[in-house]
Amino acid sequence: MLNRKDDAVQKKRQEPELRPALSELGTTKCPICDTRVTVFVTKTHRPFINCSFCSARIFYNGRESMNRLKRKLVSAD
Repeated sequence: MLNRKDDAVQKKRQEPELRPALSELGTTKCPICDTRVTVFVTKTHRPFINCSFCSARIFYNGRESMNRLKRKLVSAD
């Protein structure tokens, strides 16, 4: 027979749900080194890339830059 303390211990042992911290739009080439990178969306709904090869971090804030990114984007679907 389990008591409340045992129930709490069982709940803590359950595996956590793993999910990405930021949503992904797709992939594009890094404008610095041409390596394929993932395009993420920030909490403020702005796209950005973080290249692991050349360490470039680029945020797309303007309308024109977002339109150009959209044309080069390969969808994640």
